[in-house]
Amino acid sequence: MRKFLRFSILFVLFVLIAGSFVYWQNRERVQNELYRTYYGQYGVPAENIDIYEQAGDRYEIDWKLLAAIHRVETIFSKSSAMQSSVGAIGPFQFMPKTWVGWGYEGGTSLGDIEHDGIDLTDPEAIKKYGGLGVDANQDGKADPTNLMDSAHTAAKYLNQHDVTKTSDRQTLELALFEYNRSEQYVTDVLAQYDQYQQQVETIDANDLTLKQQTLALLLRISSRLIN
Repeated sequence: MRKFLRFSILFVLFVLIAGSFVYWQNRERVQNELYRTYYGQYGVPAENIDIYEQAGDRYEIDWKLLAAIHRVETIFSKSSAMQSSVGAIGPFQFMPKTWVGWGYEGGTSLGDIEHDGIDLTDPEAIKKYGGLGVDANQDGKADPTNLMDSAHTAAKYLNQHDVTKTSDRQTLELALFEYNRSEQYVTDVLAQYDQYQQQVETIDANDLTLKQQTLALLLRISSRLIN
């Protein structure tokens, strides 16, 4: 009996260690899959919709397109570490020089700015260098990591690329390709946009099913481990 108990304990420890190793090797992928399962095909965070609608109305963009971009870019993640491998930041993944302006001489040719000392959130700097960043919540900062500022900036970008609420497919494709130069990205955003055109399921954090509550708990744990 004792031998069996020791074996059971060792087996459980082995599973935990192996599981931890697999998780740390694939933690971002695991978290992304958790988010996809949590939101399903049609889910949108209820608290985000007003932000999308306000940005869409201001720049004549369908809010569901903004939701689709946010979904594909970061799966609505609230992680504080929203930075891509090439340096894109925030919920809508803007390159720093796109945000503050390509007139700024520092940074890399890809648009990353590393430790240059410039304040990306400074509206005066953005105005000086011709950036896109918008201080949508009027707090004196155009913050690329703030959802409202980021969503309004995404809408502004699309508007500058001839997108309106009635744009045809080709116009959307061209604008999205400029937003992220990947054919797969364009396909993914438009596929998600088509899903939202059929149906939007608002996911309210205060009114979750048992399955969603479990996934939400796993997401909170996963976010803490990653960050």
